[in-house]
Amino acid sequence: MKPQINIRYGKLLDPFFKEHVLVKYPTYEFPTEEQVLTKVKIFQDTWKNYEDQFIESIKTVSGLSFKRSIIDCFIVSATPRDMSAPLIIRSRYDGEEFADIIMHELLHILLSDNKVNRFKYSKSESERTLNHLSVFALLNYFYIEILKDEKRLLKVKQKSKEGNNSEYARAWEIVEEVGYENIIDSLKVV
Repeated sequence: MKPQINIRYGKLLDPFFKEHVLVKYPTYEFPTEEQVLTKVKIFQDTWKNYEDQFIESIKTVSGLSFKRSIIDCFIVSATPRDMSAPLIIRSRYDGEEFADIIMHELLHILLSDNKVNRFKYSKSESERTLNHLSVFALLNYFYIEILKDEKRLLKVKQKSKEGNNSEYARAWEIVEEVGYENIIDSLKVV
């Protein structure tokens, strides 16, 4: 099933996220509603360039399919982090960055909906690292095999490691060590 991805402003969610952000960043300057709505339009237009290709190629390579016919993606002015349950993404990105983020989050949804077992790796790794092995393997596949854009993959890897995120960095290392193809093949065994 190919889900309909509804990218829209999370107007009712936004005040809760603003309040949460202000606790840690009391001087944060939030974009106006008009600025967020402009970003929503940019995000919608950019996603159209990737949506069909991304969903179909991931479905083909993984053997998995989305279980939801509609996935709402709420854009908010700010949040400490983007998330997949519910799908909420901050407005600060440009169009290409948004596409990278939504692909990441949609992979979490896909893997969760299909109740896929995690790739078997050392039990000494953190939950967060292990939870990202399949996500990063599928992203690696998409950027290398479909988009044929190694430069963009490197940029995505760098961004995901920012903020001293050693767990993401470790997940990328494991994907490189094991090979994204092997991790993707393990999805089909479930």
